[in-house]
Amino acid sequence: MSPMGRREDSRKKVNQSVVIGAGLGLLPFRFAAPAVAAVGIKVLRDVQDAYGVQNSPVEQAAAAAVLGAGEFALGQATRAVRLLPWMGSLASAVITGAALKALGEGAIAYYQYASRSGDAESRSATATETETATRVDFS
Repeated sequence: MSPMGRREDSRKKVNQSVVIGAGLGLLPFRFAAPAVAAVGIKVLRDVQDAYGVQNSPVEQAAAAAVLGAGEFALGQATRAVRLLPWMGSLASAVITGAALKALGEGAIAYYQYASRSGDAESRSATATETETATRVDFS
């Protein structure tokens, strides 16, 4: 699959998860937190699957740390906006959806860059082999 196709496929799955996350954002966060975390994990997994990568244990630990920190920050932000009368639940839904969108777009950018740099490394290794085979010494 081309990089553009992988990105568009990933973005479609991220957008579907954003809608689910925004719906969960309408619920009180202490009840929705496990479900929002599960949707965040699903976003990361969908992007990984689209790019066909397998993360190392270090990358998995880093993703878990980022997801955990994001969940903590999201919980604090949604608690704060729920103090707004009438609009608190709507603002919480928007913030939750935006957080999942940012997580998904970040994952897409990361894997897009990783796939491009991996392709560049393989091309440069091939180019180096070709250059040494065809190099002419004029000294």
